[in-house]
Amino acid sequence: MTPTLPGDCLLQIFSYLADDSKSLYAFLRVNRLWCVNAIKYLWKQPFQFALILKSTPDYTSHHRRKTGKLTETFITCLIHNEIISGGSIQNKKRTSARVPLVSPPLFNYVGFIRKLDLDDLGLAIAEWAEYIFSPKYNRDASSVKLRNAIFSVLIQQKSTKYTSIKNFRNDNSLIGEITMKIYKLLMNQIPKLDCLSMKPGGTDRFFSSTSELLKVHLEKGAWFNHITKENMSIIHYPRADVCLANLVEFEWKILRTEATTSEQFLIDLSQICTKIQRIEFDMNKPCRPQDLSILEALKILIESQTCLEEFELKNCILDSHHIMLGLNNRVNTLKRLIFRQVNSLKLEFISGIANLYNLEELRYYGGSMGSKDAWPLSFTHFPVLKVYEIDDLFPTAIAVNPDAMVSNYCPALRTFIYNQRRYYRAESTSTIIGSIGVHCENLRHFECNAEICSITILQLAFMASPNLERIILTNDRLSLKIDELLMMTRLKKLKYLELNGSWNFKAESLYHFLVLSQPPLSTIILSKNSCFEDPHLEVLLNCLEGVLTTFHLTKMTKRLGLDMRRQAKDKIENFLCRRKTNIEEE
Repeated sequence: MTPTLPGDCLLQIFSYLADDSKSLYAFLRVNRLWCVNAIKYLWKQPFQFALILKSTPDYTSHHRRKTGKLTETFITCLIHNEIISGGSIQNKKRTSARVPLVSPPLFNYVGFIRKLDLDDLGLAIAEWAEYIFSPKYNRDASSVKLRNAIFSVLIQQKSTKYTSIKNFRNDNSLIGEITMKIYKLLMNQIPKLDCLSMKPGGTDRFFSSTSELLKVHLEKGAWFNHITKENMSIIHYPRADVCLANLVEFEWKILRTEATTSEQFLIDLSQICTKIQRIEFDMNKPCRPQDLSILEALKILIESQTCLEEFELKNCILDSHHIMLGLNNRVNTLKRLIFRQVNSLKLEFISGIANLYNLEELRYYGGSMGSKDAWPLSFTHFPVLKVYEIDDLFPTAIAVNPDAMVSNYCPALRTFIYNQRRYYRAESTSTIIGSIGVHCENLRHFECNAEICSITILQLAFMASPNLERIILTNDRLSLKIDELLMMTRLKKLKYLELNGSWNFKAESLYHFLVLSQPPLSTIILSKNSCFEDPHLEVLLNCLEGVLTTFHLTKMTKRLGLDMRRQAKDKIENFLCRRKTNIEEE
C-alpha cells in the first residue's frame, strides 16, 4: 500500500479498522491524505473512543486528560463554527474579546460525527469539567485563558470565580446551562446522524466500574445526573429535525424518566424519523400501568418506519399487544427480531411473532413464560429464516403450531442454537431437534445445550444436514454413547467440533467417521469427557494431519500420556509453521 492511494480506496480500507483507535491514530502521521480519512473514522463516534475504559478500573487520570482534551477540542470546534457562520452566539456581549483565544481547529471535527451516545457525551462533559479545574491545568496560563474564553462565549460568565473544583461542582445549574448550550450547538451543526443512543439518566451502566475517578459522577446529585436531564430536550432544539431526519439506528433505555416525557419524545421522534432500520429498546424494569403509554408511543414509532429491519427488546414484561401490533405492521421489512429477558404472562402477547414471515433472524435470550402451554414458535413458521436461537427460556416446551406455519420446509436456515441451562426437558429437546431432521437440510451451525435422551434424533438431524461446518454439543446430565452416530454420519465440511459432557465413543468409531467423511476439521474442543484416551488422540493426529490447528482438552477424567501430548503439540506447531512460511512465500 502506498500513500498515493485515492481517498475513496483509503476510506474503504480504513472501514475495516473503524473500531481500532490505535491504528487510526497511527495513520494520522503518514501524510495529510491519510490523516483526513483517518479523522473521519476517529470522529465518527469520538466519545466512545475517549471513554473506552469507562467500565473498568483501568480508567485513570491519564485517560481523564485525554477525554478532557478531546471534549475541549469538540467544544472549541462548536464555538468556532458558530462564530464563522454568524450564528446567535456571535451577537452576545463580551464575545469579540474572547474569540481570538478560541483558535480554529485543523478540521471541522463536528461534521464527522455520525454516531452519538448522549450518555457518553454527558460523561465526557463531566470529565472535561473535572479536567479544566485540575491543578495541572490551572498551572498552565494558556489553558486557563482558553477555559476563560470558552466560559465567556458559551455562558457569558468567568470561570475564575470558582476557586476550586469542589466549589465548581456545587453549581449544578451552571453545568446544566453549559450542557444545554453544547447540545444546541451540536444539533445545529451536525449535518446528519446515523445512530442516536438515548439512555436518560442511565448511570447504572457504570456501576460495575471500580474506577475511583468515575465514581464521583455516580453520586447522588452529581453533575452527570443534571447533564443527562438535557438528553430529552434535544429533539426541540433548532435544526434537530434536519440532524435526525436520516437516523438509521436508535437505542433507548428508559430509566427513572417520567412516562409522559418519554412518551412525548418517542412520538415527536416518529414525526421526524421515518427511515430507521434498527431499534433497540430497553425498558430496564417491569412495565407499570403508567408505562403502557410508552409502549403505545413505541408502537407509533415502529409503525412510522418504512425501512425497519431489526428490532431488539430488552428487560421487559409483555402484558399488552402494543409492540406486536406495531411489528406486525412492519412484516414486509422486518428481518431480525431479538428478545432479551422478555417475560410474558400470556403467550398470546408474543405468539404474533409467528406472523412475521419475512424474518431472517430470530433470537430469544432468557425470560420466563407464565403460561404452561407449548411455546408457539418454530422455524417452520419462517420460510426465509437463517438464524434461530432459543437461549435459556422457561418453560422449555417447544411445539409446532400448524395454524401459523407458512411452509413445512425451511431451506434457508443456517444457524440453529438451542440452550436450556436452567430447566431441562427431554421431550422439548426431542421435538425441536427432530424438526431439524424433517424440515432443514442446509444447516451450517448446530449448537445444543439441553437434555438429550436419544442419539437417534441427533443422527436424523446430522444426516439431514450434510453441510454442517460447526457443531457444539453440551450434555451434562447423561452419559451417552455416540458410536452409532459416528458410524452413520458423514460430514465432509465439518471445521469445528466441541463436545462438552460425557459423550462416550470408541477410537475405532472416531477413525471410521474421519476416514469416510474426511472433514477439514481444524478445531476440536473436549470438556469433561470420560472416554478420551491415547488411542483417540492417535486417531486424530493420523487422520487430521495437516488440517488440525487447535486442540483443547479441559476437565478430562483420564489423563493422556506425556509422549502423546508432546507428539500432538509438535505436529500442530510444525503444521502452523509450514503454513505460515508458505503464506509468506506467496
